[in-house]
Amino acid sequence: METGGGNRGGGRRIQPSSPAALNLTPRQAEILAYVAEGKTNAEIGLILAISRRTVEKHVECILSRLGVGNRTAAAAIALYTVKSGG
Repeated sequence: METGGGNRGGGRRIQPSSPAALNLTPRQAEILAYVAEGKTNAEIGLILAISRRTVEKHVECILSRLGVGNRTAAAAIALYTVKSGG
């Protein structure tokens, strides 16, 4: 059963505990949370009422700020940050 805005895991919504700790803006942290839930750029765009291209640009900035090369690595950092408490 899906909860919390339709996350695929059915559990609580992933949210990095401190966007500032990851050097992300609040919007970037929000998008990273959706990336960590496995959402596509198009899905994120629909949820946030922004274009897929805007989401792509946010993801590019997130990857750069986190120093990673792909969404999977960024999601792993988000999940680790949630698990470790920031």
